[in-house]
Parts: sequence; C-alpha cells; structure tokens
Amino acid sequence: MIMTTRSTLYLVSLSALFCFACGERPAAPKTSLQQVVFMEPIYREVTDTIQLDGVVAPSESVNLVARVSGYLSSAPFIEGHEVKAGQLLFVIEPEPYQQQLKLNQAKREQAYAEYQRQQVLLKENATAKSSLELALSNLQQAEANLRLAQINLDYTQVKAPFSGVIGKRTVDVGNYVGASAGGTALATLQRLRPAYVNFSINERDLLRLRTSPTAQSATKAKKAGVTSSKIDVQVALQGERAPSEIGILDFVDNNLSSATGSLQLRARFENSDLHLIPGLYSKVLIGISKPHFTLLIPSHVVLNDQMGHYVYVVDADSKVVRRNVKRGADFGPLTEMVEGLTRRDRVITQGLSNVGVGQKVAAYEDPHEAHAASVALEK
Repeated sequence: MIMTTRSTLYLVSLSALFCFACGERPAAPKTSLQQVVFMEPIYREVTDTIQLDGVVAPSESVNLVARVSGYLSSAPFIEGHEVKAGQLLFVIEPEPYQQQLKLNQAKREQAYAEYQRQQVLLKENATAKSSLELALSNLQQAEANLRLAQINLDYTQVKAPFSGVIGKRTVDVGNYVGASAGGTALATLQRLRPAYVNFSINERDLLRLRTSPTAQSATKAKKAGVTSSKIDVQVALQGERAPSEIGILDFVDNNLSSATGSLQLRARFENSDLHLIPGLYSKVLIGISKPHFTLLIPSHVVLNDQMGHYVYVVDADSKVVRRNVKRGADFGPLTEMVEGLTRRDRVITQGLSNVGVGQKVAAYEDPHEAHAASVALEK
C-alpha cells in the first residue's frame, strides 16, 4: 500500500515537471469592444413654442402724493394688503380747509346778496349798469373761490383711484406733507388683477409667429368679427417646471427697434391668486403649432457635417450606423426628429467620440438617462 502511494506521487511529480518544460504560454485575451450607451427616442405629444424672457408688471400703477399741505392725520389701511376703489387711505388735517370753505361760502353769499341788490337798484334807475356788472364779477369770483376751497378740502382725503395692492407708506402719521415740488409721495398703489408680462421678440421669432397656424387662426377669427381672437401665452416663473398662468397677447408695438432688432409685446394674465408679482422675471411661451406626437432625442447627440445633420445608431449586429436626420424644434435639452429615426432605433448618447461607422460596439441602455430626458422635457 505504501509502495503504491509513493509510485503515484512520483508519477504526478514527473508529469508536472514535463508539463512545465514543454507547456505553451496562455493565449492573450481578445481586445474588448468599445462601450457605448444608447437610448430609444422619446415619443411624446408636444407643441412647437417660442420661448422668451419677460418681466411681470402691474396693469395699473399710481404714486399717491399729497395735493395740499398739512400734517398727516391718519392712514387707515394695512400696508401690503388689497384696497378697494374709493377706499380712504390718507387724511391730511382737514380743519384749515374746512374753515377756508366756510369763509368762501360767506363771501359767496355776500357777493350774491350784493348782486341781487344791484339788480333791484338798476330797475329803479338808482345805480349804474357798471355797478351791476361789477357785482356780477364779484359773485363769479366768489363762486370760483368756493369751488377751489371745496376741491382743496376734498384733497385732504386721499382715496384709492382703483382696486389694487397698496405698498408701504413713505410718511408716518404726524409728519408734515406738502403740495409743492410735485407733492409729498405717500405710497404706491398697483392693480395686480389683471397683471401684465412685458417681453420682446427678435425678428426671426416674430416672422415664425406671424406665419404660424396660431396667428393665422387668430387673424381669420378677427376678420370674422370674433372679439376674443387673441393668441394664448403661457408664463412660468423661475424655478417652476411647468407654466403656472395662461393669458393672452394683448399688445404688439408698432415699431421694431433698429438698435436691438426686437419688438415689444405684452401679455395679460388674470392673476386671480396674485401669483404674479411685479418685477419677477419669467419665461414666456407662445405656441406656434397644434399639439402633435413626435420623436425626441437629446440635442447633444445630433451631429452635423457638410451632408447635414446625423446621429449614430446601433444596428441589430451591434455595429455603428450613421443615420441622416431632419431636426425640428428644440424642447429644452431635447430636439424633435422630423425624419430619419423610428421609435425603436438605438441612438448612441455616450461614447460618440470613440466610434466610427461600421465599428462593432458593446451597447448598453441606461434607463436613468431616458428618465432624466423625460423629466427635463417637463421643465
């Protein structure tokens, strides 16, 4: 039994030595394929839009100022809150103007009495006609002074000319305000329902808008007598992923600026919840087509040369194929593919700089990339 074991060990050792002496080196590993990431085009309903930058503005704004002089008696409103048209906002001490009104009322009564007396005397030939004319002139002056006194008394009460949001008062109660040099500024009142968004459009986008189905439909409706034939405008504030307000285009300037090459426009929004605050920057979207389904891919994968736009796709044999495409409108980081692609094409999105036509690659799909593209489309 021992002899058998030793013989076996001897044979194993001899075989190992033989293999070491005459064995071949292991074959070198094959060259790995270039790795690329692909995604299938996103199929989504979209509307071609023109995106512009705008600024929110009130539909009406007025600086309330003192139109008479005196000490500020009261300011019966809450700063930053809404006020109604005709609501009392400021009171400037009325007593001096009340007394001035009484004084002018007395003068008017005196002048009227003298005028009547001169009329009676003239009928009795007891006075000259010139005396009657002088009395009439004095009466007219007294009546004018009475009206001015009433106006000044009314100016002691500053009321809201329209409904809106009142700002912070610039003068505290008890301070002296005056009517000289344009009047002491008291506060600013703004109408925010509705609100405006002012923006400008360049010549290229203006031509796109004028020739769009949206503008043509509005023009036809206007010719047919439809008064509500306005172009819809959407607006999104900074940080908002989707438009938060829908309004109408209600003003187009009549002159294209030669300095900037742009035209001033304005959109009107109901702003029922006061979401739009004057001064906020916004993104303005104007639809220039009807909603339609289309294929979308990331804009950075669309290449260009003398033959036009193209993308790289991976075919069924895992080879890189050039696909000539016709691009349409941009939707954020995505571009519409009008021609050249199908919904099942595997479009290379990563590794583009290391591949060529006909090259065999190892293609991988990254679901996170497609999801990120869809999320970006909603912004």
